Amino acid sequence: LKVYVDDVDKHFQQAKAAGAIILSDPEDGFWGGRIYRAKDLEGHHWEFSQRGRDLDAREWSLPPGLTKGVEA
Repeated sequence: LKVYVDDVDKHFQQAKAAGAIILSDPEDGFWGGRIYRAKDLEGHHWEFSQRGRDLDAREWSLPPGLTKGVEA
């Protein structure tokens, strides 16, 4: 499940302090977004992200081996 929050770093600190099971610390994605992942007590995986951080696809910094698609 993906949830958008106003401030992903602040949300992460609050979740961690409350004892959340953290699967990945906050990190910047190639698309410009910032996310972290956690697991709840029932084993469900959650991804928390911040709106408004995504870059235009022309600005993506893709990892080696990934492409944006086929250009005609």
